[in-house]
Amino acid sequence: MKAVVYDTYGGPEVMRLVDMPAPLPQKGQVRIANRAASLNPYDWHVYRADPALARSFSGWRSPGFRVLGADVAGVVDAVGPGVDGLAVGDEVYGEISFGGCAQFCVADASRIAHKPAGLSFDEAAALPMGALTALQGLETAGIREGSRVLIIGASGGVGHLGVQIAKALGASRVVAVCSGRNAAWVRELGADRVVDYVREEVADCGEQFDVVLDLVTTSSLRDLARIIAPDGAYAPMGGVGGGWLLGPASAILRAKALGPIVKRKVVQLTAVPNAADLVRVAGWVDEGLVTPRIDTVYQLDGYGTALERLEGGHVAGKLVVRTA
Repeated sequence: MKAVVYDTYGGPEVMRLVDMPAPLPQKGQVRIANRAASLNPYDWHVYRADPALARSFSGWRSPGFRVLGADVAGVVDAVGPGVDGLAVGDEVYGEISFGGCAQFCVADASRIAHKPAGLSFDEAAALPMGALTALQGLETAGIREGSRVLIIGASGGVGHLGVQIAKALGASRVVAVCSGRNAAWVRELGADRVVDYVREEVADCGEQFDVVLDLVTTSSLRDLARIIAPDGAYAPMGGVGGGWLLGPASAILRAKALGPIVKRKVVQLTAVPNAADLVRVAGWVDEGLVTPRIDTVYQLDGYGTALERLEGGHVAGKLVVRTA
């Protein structure tokens, strides 16, 4: 099979497209004849070891031998022992951490689910990490029927799904923060208002929110506190910058420390891939409540261009790499 691999930390230049044997599923795993993978900021943080904190789970000295890509969609073509509910021929999607940019990959059955019936493989691959991050962030922050929700970074891979998932979870009002050039399509996703961060400070928006999902963490919690309801919650789930050691985690930790000072609840979590939440997302997709937006689709041999685009930021939705 063909796969995009790397065995040292660095940028797109350390990647190479190789022929290698297809992996075999072990206990609790299935093998997927992969059709598409999508790229996430997670990927470049890991392969660059930027921040250095990424080495704590990918290898202090080197990443070992890795196949690029966490989000996948394809067809089960082999089933390992101990797997129930999945069979050869099933169309599936999920988040597998590594292995997505390849013609075949293996996945723990607990991290994948049946693909939404109405989506192409490209579209299904664009869902897992973004949807799980948005869903778990919103629920950990206490979203409930009638909640007022603010999504900062609403045109990105997580944010555009967060706008839709917030509505699916019963939010009465969703305000999206993104650049003006993306305002029209973010509003079409269901946002009740779009704040253009180029023209307006989000902290001056004149509203209060029960849940603030912050995917860029460039605003101080001191400033945001006045638009968070006293019994509301702030959920910083990602960010830009932050330094070589902790990267975006530094802003998240600062917010956590500031919470008691500004008297606002701050929730901190790392999304956990799981089949149950993927089933819920697929249900919303089938109901027409959630639709992924794809910015650009690349062929497997175009991985370098795709990664350069990913690292450049300002992607409207998701970047997808077609693997078959």
